[in-house]
Amino acid sequence: MRLPGEIIQGILARGALVLLRLYLGVVFLLSALPKLEGDPGSDLAGFLQQRALVTGHAFYLPFVESVLLPNSAVVASMVGWVEALVGVTLIAGLATRFSAGLAVVLTLNYMFTRGEWFWTPWSYHAAWLVIGVALLIGAAGRTLGLDTMLARRWPRSPLW
Repeated sequence: MRLPGEIIQGILARGALVLLRLYLGVVFLLSALPKLEGDPGSDLAGFLQQRALVTGHAFYLPFVESVLLPNSAVVASMVGWVEALVGVTLIAGLATRFSAGLAVVLTLNYMFTRGEWFWTPWSYHAAWLVIGVALLIGAAGRTLGLDTMLARRWPRSPLW
């Protein structure tokens, strides 16, 4: 029996979303591990002073100076834990839309801090942002993820 082209296309699209979800989850989890060890506050403060204040976007600098720098220890710890949460939940396919939304917010902050734009050729953060948006729209946790069970129990929830 041959499957119609639309069914095969749907299977391949869902499979691609699973690969993107797993990739982004691993990226965020591996990014979080060094931030959860040592003294992340001083690392973040140094990065912000040497990179963000030099190459960051002008509209983002007041946020860096007034919020991020004075609270660098708390922000660094929080970013590490949020990255770990995003990584684990994306890998498990749990609350994937919420996790993808967090990934988009984190990635936008990374881009603004470094002075990158979406069309910057060396901006891998822009690729992460696009992947996050695709996962957010595509409900990627409903294929080979825990969101499948949650969607059966609470079908109207926007989180999965």
